[in-house]
Amino acid sequence: MDNRRFVTFLVFFFAFTYLYNAIIVPKFFPRPVKPAAVEPEGVLDGNLADDNEADESAEEPPDGAEVAAESDAPEAAAKPASHPQKTITLGSLEPDSGYFLQAEISSVGAAIESVQITDPKFKELDDRNKQVTVVGTTTADDRTFSTAISGIDDQLKKHGQSLETASWEVVSSDQSQATFAYEAPDGKLRVEKQYRLSKVDVNKKDMSEEFETNAAGYTVEMELTIQNLSDEPSTVEFELQGPVGVVLENKAHTRKYRDIKLEFLGEDDDVTLSANDVVDLYETTLAEARSQGVSPNTRELRQLVRQKEPWTGAIRYAGVDVQFFAALMAPLDGRDEAQRMANKWIERTYPILVVKDDSNTNESDISFRVVSTPIELQAKGEKDSATRNFAFFVGPKRSDLLDPPPMEAKRVLDIDTGFFNTISLGLVGLLVRLMQFLLSTFHGLGLPYGLAIICLTALVRGCMFPISRKQAISAAKMKELQPKIKELQLKYPDDKQKVAQGQMELWRKHNINPLSGCMPLLFQMPIFIGLYSCLNTAVDLRMSKFLWIDNLAAPDALFEFPFAMPAIVGPHINVLPLVTVVLFLVQQKLFMPPPADEQAEMTQKMMNMMTFMFGAMFWHQPAGLCLYFICSSLWGIAERKLLGKASVSLGDDDQPSVTVKDPTSDTKKNGNKKNGNSGRQSSSKNAPPQAEKKQGFFAKLMEAAEEAQKQAEQKRDKDGKKTGGKRKGR
Repeated sequence: MDNRRFVTFLVFFFAFTYLYNAIIVPKFFPRPVKPAAVEPEGVLDGNLADDNEADESAEEPPDGAEVAAESDAPEAAAKPASHPQKTITLGSLEPDSGYFLQAEISSVGAAIESVQITDPKFKELDDRNKQVTVVGTTTADDRTFSTAISGIDDQLKKHGQSLETASWEVVSSDQSQATFAYEAPDGKLRVEKQYRLSKVDVNKKDMSEEFETNAAGYTVEMELTIQNLSDEPSTVEFELQGPVGVVLENKAHTRKYRDIKLEFLGEDDDVTLSANDVVDLYETTLAEARSQGVSPNTRELRQLVRQKEPWTGAIRYAGVDVQFFAALMAPLDGRDEAQRMANKWIERTYPILVVKDDSNTNESDISFRVVSTPIELQAKGEKDSATRNFAFFVGPKRSDLLDPPPMEAKRVLDIDTGFFNTISLGLVGLLVRLMQFLLSTFHGLGLPYGLAIICLTALVRGCMFPISRKQAISAAKMKELQPKIKELQLKYPDDKQKVAQGQMELWRKHNINPLSGCMPLLFQMPIFIGLYSCLNTAVDLRMSKFLWIDNLAAPDALFEFPFAMPAIVGPHINVLPLVTVVLFLVQQKLFMPPPADEQAEMTQKMMNMMTFMFGAMFWHQPAGLCLYFICSSLWGIAERKLLGKASVSLGDDDQPSVTVKDPTSDTKKNGNKKNGNSGRQSSSKNAPPQAEKKQGFFAKLMEAAEEAQKQAEQKRDKDGKKTGGKRKGR
């Protein structure tokens, strides 16, 4: 197998894989829609907090009728309590405060409005004076951890309110905790929420290390308590809104948009749903409803999706993640896994389309809601309340932060999943973690991340030197053989079979294994993919500077175009992808052997075209990844130059050219084998003994190929004679 053919195969394979997953699958093989689950009547009413003025106005009677009804009714409907709107701040943005987060919690719905990260390393990309806001970057009405309870919402609906829009009472608050409460208008149910944020002892800890390893600092705990205040037992269930407005950065160049991710206890398959998937789901559900003559509003459409696309497994965690940050929630259930699965807290989870982006659906804001299993509450007194605790992680995607309980969300890192990790039996995931460790180690020695990438490249290429050296020597030998292969082509211009046979004989004579140029590439592929994933997911590269580059996790963007460019190009001129392409072309020019035939010439042209296609693919890749390819290409050029021509000299310029035997002569010899057997035996006895030469695997493989070729020719000649005999008989 020629090295160029193998490289061409790899190029086409990766290009096809990318196009297949990015274009063909979403267009022609959409995700199958699960059959609608049967939902008990009355469960959905009041569970979603979207404003529905049109429905409410249609349901409410005119003023006169309302007055008449009130005069006839023995008791007027109880009015909900009114509480002033307040915003409570938990944590701090001061790096030495001991807090890793600052959370703004509104009394409206007792919900989280925004969460910012305290670590000075994480600033806003557009404003380096502000800490990044990971949750709460949207103006939508949905709020993180807003709660709906049907028993209370049914009463508030009559007054145009819900638990998610009403202002709750602030019971207590300080920098580490805030407690909110709300009582049903009829006084039969009371719900209480408490948020808690832990603080690190700054006097005993190195904060820079704690920011990278202490998951508890990035976790907000929420405790939800529902109490029955009536004299009768009651059954309630609640619905909790997941994270809303998770930050989406670098929209023009990002390779990853918002994804909903769920992992279940037991053997249930994990779920990853992109923004595009959620938009398609809602549009399909809306089209199905309209085909039946129904035009649902937002609240009703969500109810339809809730019935149609539920995830009913016992969740380990559920969340929304982007390239470098994640917002995950997990039940804090102290029971063992078997009990949690048998008697789960969460009955179902379903996706939410918060805000649709009409210009690019991938940029739409998405989230999810969790629905609890029914909770049995005894009458007022003993066992009249139930409490559910949840952990809410908001922070960077680091393995030290996501691997520990309660999240155990290593899949969110996007390094242990995917096609290549599967076919490599997990090797790619291990390599990514190793590369991230080495990158952090080099940075820990005081090197900026740009130099750390260069050192990582040198280390990886140095470890692969024996393999790449063998590959380079094989390629150089193949190049030295080109004149002799050309001689064979001139000698047998019309017989490709003899040319191929002579080429194999040359390889055997000079101990050249054409597979030796391919196998090193196969060994290098997991390492290359591991480096690619490492540099694409390393959160530490975000906003790391090197030379003119302000952000190694984004394109270098040296200049800005003076005029508007298509979205596929972007607003900036990126220099590093251009340098990468130039170095690829230089490598091909220096080391690719001249084409021996038309097929090789076409392959070479195709390789040049694919190089430019790679340049287009690198245009939106992070500058850190391009920096790796530039350093790797320079290393490869220096490596090939230092090998020298003497080390790959064939040393047989004076030997005669290869003579290709006619296969028919072997056929005749085989036909006369029995007649000349005794003669050969006698001559073999008189011949001097010769030491047997051990054959390698490739030599045996070529012999087997030649034998198969001879047998095929014999069969073809035999079939030709039979056909000729039949024609003569006719």
